[in-house]
Amino acid sequence: MSTLTLNVRFLAKPGQEAALREVLQGLIEPTLTEAGNIRYELYLHPTDQARMVLLEEWVDEQALADHFETPYLKEAVPVLQEILAEPFQIRRFTEIG
Repeated sequence: MSTLTLNVRFLAKPGQEAALREVLQGLIEPTLTEAGNIRYELYLHPTDQARMVLLEEWVDEQALADHFETPYLKEAVPVLQEILAEPFQIRRFTEIG
């Protein structure tokens, strides 16, 4: 059975770069404790501090669905909507092989 990998892209509004980083970093620790999580890593663009990417890996769709229902993620979404220059983009992938 193949795992589910997500590439989630974020672009902060001007002046909101630190706030975006704080919100996303706050999701890492609790997400890593979720039963279906394999990987949850935050990356910062090397030349544009407003751009960040979360790379996530989940055991299956149900684990991801459970993640979307966690209180900490539900609390973060409205904050993200206020500090992002555009809606975050989720791209889903499955491993070949």
